[in-house]
Amino acid sequence: MRKLAVVALSAGVVFSVSGCTNFPFDLAACSPLYTSGSNSALVSADGELSADPEAQFPTPLIADGVESEVVTVGDGEQLGNGDVASLQITIYNGETGEQLISTGHDNAGLRVPVTERAPHFGEIAQCSTVGSRIVTVGTAGDILGTENIAQNQLPLTDNDTIVMVSDVESRYPGKADGANQVPPAGLPAIVLAPNGQPGFTFPGPDAPTELKIATLKAGSGRTVAEGDLAVMHASGIEWNADKTFMNSWEDSGVPGNYLVESSETSERGLPPGLAEALIGQTVGSQVLVVLPPSVGFAQGTEPDGVTSGSTLVFVFDILGIQEQ
Repeated sequence: MRKLAVVALSAGVVFSVSGCTNFPFDLAACSPLYTSGSNSALVSADGELSADPEAQFPTPLIADGVESEVVTVGDGEQLGNGDVASLQITIYNGETGEQLISTGHDNAGLRVPVTERAPHFGEIAQCSTVGSRIVTVGTAGDILGTENIAQNQLPLTDNDTIVMVSDVESRYPGKADGANQVPPAGLPAIVLAPNGQPGFTFPGPDAPTELKIATLKAGSGRTVAEGDLAVMHASGIEWNADKTFMNSWEDSGVPGNYLVESSETSERGLPPGLAEALIGQTVGSQVLVVLPPSVGFAQGTEPDGVTSGSTLVFVFDILGIQEQ
């Protein structure tokens, strides 16, 4: 059995549930893609949600389309289109019953966007709730996607039947959802795409020489403290540049983990100016930071694509705080 690396399969996408009507929630906006069927009904997964699901089913199981159903309904938040889910995934060979790959259940789950994207882990989880367990049966090509099978050297062909058990660990919004704030003058103007991805317009060629911090959206969630592991979407660009050097919306579609501590006190920390900008912000906020080199990356530690000594501009969407 191979362990599925959390970063190995980037993911996302739309789901089904046996009628979605079993949920004790208002699912009027739910648009499930898959429905339950005779194959998914044959799968039992009685293990604890925090451990191996211990899936059992008669073999060989031959997929006839993708079937999916929730076998345990959680009482947490509901996943909607555009959200980000943290899932524990276990995949079995439908012909033999052998467990092929798993996230392991011994660390944070696989973080995936709930949008139409292969592999389709996120869309399969759409409409479910945190604490739920989902059983899905289909071909490897339909669930994982041909490209992901090849990239991860999985022992599968497109037409092989797989059985997947997904445990929904947590939900994060796909973008900052705080109240809009009026930004101060003289900073880059930020225009947001529907998914929350920021675009930058600069007021002129001359960058500020001091650290600038502006809260563009003020969230009402937990306050970020020094040493927290913040879950954030992030976009970074050099002052007056045409292209970002980092952009989690485009790079992976999922937010990353950032240790909110200065690199002066922790090797895993952020440049001092970024740590200062984020400490005291609240979950749900969107924060614009203009980072001059004096409080930025130490020489030689700049991200790829960044000119040493340049002033950088970041937009952070603070989506949550992960327990450590």
